Amino acid sequence: MKKTILMLFAVALICITACKNTKASKAESLQAENSAVPEKNVSETSGVTIDGVPVPKFSNPEVQEFATEYATMVSEMAAASKAGDVPKSLELTEKSKEWTAQHANWSSKMTSGDSKLWTDFIAKLSEAQRED
Repeated sequence: MKKTILMLFAVALICITACKNTKASKAESLQAENSAVPEKNVSETSGVTIDGVPVPKFSNPEVQEFATEYATMVSEMAAASKAGDVPKSLELTEKSKEWTAQHANWSSKMTSGDSKLWTDFIAKLSEAQRED
């Protein structure tokens, strides 16, 4: 049950991130990609570790806070599921639906480097939850 919920949630987040609607023309997109400055923070972490997975450092402080809170919520969900606390699991599942809705808003604030960091972070977090 825990693995199924976490995997579905991770897939939903990845799909939402991948389906970002932008109205920029292809020429503008190419120009933006060509003029992009490499990000310094790609290999840095925020210093926060959740379930052995370091939270990466994002360029936007709001996205950084969202990532830390999300990782904490996933950790709480895994702990509640492992302990067999059904009411807490249901509460956190409802909360995860809110997080999915918020993710669409946060993904618009992410740079392309942040989006890659987010995707990698979610994959590592899901893998850590499966191992537990």
